[in-house]
Amino acid sequence: MKYSKVVALSAMSCALAVILLTMGAYIEVLDLSCLFLASLALMMPLAKDYKLGGFLAYLATVLLSFLLTGMRIQVVLPFATFFGLHPLINYLQKKLKVNVILATVIKTVWFVATLYIMYFATKMFVAPHPLIEKYIHYVLIIGGTAIFFVYDWMMVRFQTSINHIVRRLKL
Repeated sequence: MKYSKVVALSAMSCALAVILLTMGAYIEVLDLSCLFLASLALMMPLAKDYKLGGFLAYLATVLLSFLLTGMRIQVVLPFATFFGLHPLINYLQKKLKVNVILATVIKTVWFVATLYIMYFATKMFVAPHPLIEKYIHYVLIIGGTAIFFVYDWMMVRFQTSINHIVRRLKL
């Protein structure tokens, strides 16, 4: 393993994630989809088993996107608390052979906590309405849990696809 390859792949991953997060910050319609796509971008170093490269790409993405988005926390905060770390956690879960049920429960609680942070700190995805505010806890817990299972399943499938693409490109 050459360190230059690790640095280059991690830098490409970071650059793509920063571009996507910046786009999501300035085009509000794309904010959630750019969070998802930036998470996919951080899977590239993990496809080559570069754990440190993946983590450093995550850190650099958070710092650079915070600066380049004009410190708009509505995009950077969810990425920093969940979306950026989720691919790395999935990778470690698979490599360390952690119990799938235990890991899923922990990740679900983590996702719902991130939804609470997003709701109370950014008011990003819910319009203020008295009925919504009355039942927001149920919506975040039940809806967040349901969405997380689909999201986690998709991320595992996308990691497999990105592993295949990176292997075919011989990066």
